[in-house]
Amino acid sequence: MLTQVALDLTSLPKAIEIAEASVEAGIHALEVGTPLIKAEGSRAIERLAEEFPERPIVADTKTMDVGALEAELSIKHGANLGCVLGAAPEETIRSFVTRAHELCAGALVDTIGVNPVDVLSKLKGLEEPPDYLLLHAAIDEPITGEELLHEFGVDRCPARTAVAGGLTPRKIEELDGVDLVIVGGYITSSEDPEKAAEAVVEAAGVEPYDFRPDEDQREALLGIRKHSTVGLVVKDPDRVSEVLNAAIRLVEWVRNEPSLRTVGDDDSDLVPKFEDDGRDLTLILGAEEFDREDLESIAKESVKTILVAEEHVLKLYGVAEAVYEI
Repeated sequence: MLTQVALDLTSLPKAIEIAEASVEAGIHALEVGTPLIKAEGSRAIERLAEEFPERPIVADTKTMDVGALEAELSIKHGANLGCVLGAAPEETIRSFVTRAHELCAGALVDTIGVNPVDVLSKLKGLEEPPDYLLLHAAIDEPITGEELLHEFGVDRCPARTAVAGGLTPRKIEELDGVDLVIVGGYITSSEDPEKAAEAVVEAAGVEPYDFRPDEDQREALLGIRKHSTVGLVVKDPDRVSEVLNAAIRLVEWVRNEPSLRTVGDDDSDLVPKFEDDGRDLTLILGAEEFDREDLESIAKESVKTILVAEEHVLKLYGVAEAVYEI
């Protein structure tokens, strides 16, 4: 199961400090908590994305209305996964999920304050299911996330299952069939957040995510977040491979059924081969072998396209919105 730290703080510098410690421990995803968004606004989402572009940034907006607009606002400020409340109208959930998917991002439906069974009935009416259903026990409730999970079960869920609310390493070890665990206070209130985060990752039984980009890789990953079409010129195949695999993980970890595609020859074995239709992400390898018309045609079929070339050719500038040498 993946791990996520909930930065339910009101100070952005403190949130970045704890995020840094959590990242050092191998935590997979960083959540911009509701208190942090209320205290710092969308700037908090932007800063976390800038500091940690290789990791999924989750915006806990707890959207209750205008679903499409709130999904777009979060994602365009750097979020990879947005949160809509299960208590919201079905129409709001539908518009939130649809817009998130249109922007190559994920949608999480949060059951806080609502019977998960009632939320499930709403999800059955959606043409596109969300990517995660979060079984969420509020801090003020006399129940924890794992108790909600045991009551509800995971077999009926049309999406991946996340759990939050009072989780500790001991409780995480007892979870079964969960895709994402979200931990807040155990890490953020600890005197040693890095050690606490390490214990969470270990309890989840998953490999720590230890990739940290260098400055050039970081700029490229930020460009991939910002633009729909980006070019990468290969100077060091290993470093380019790290960027491409980080970009793939960002989609795979937030989308329930991502559509990925690779086109062209991968002589350097930069990435695994994907043969879907690439609605979410397409990687065009050996892009210098394609003419401009073909590159444009392929790029139009995906929300995100990455052109990878061995040479710094001008036609990349004609198709890509930005080009990075790595």
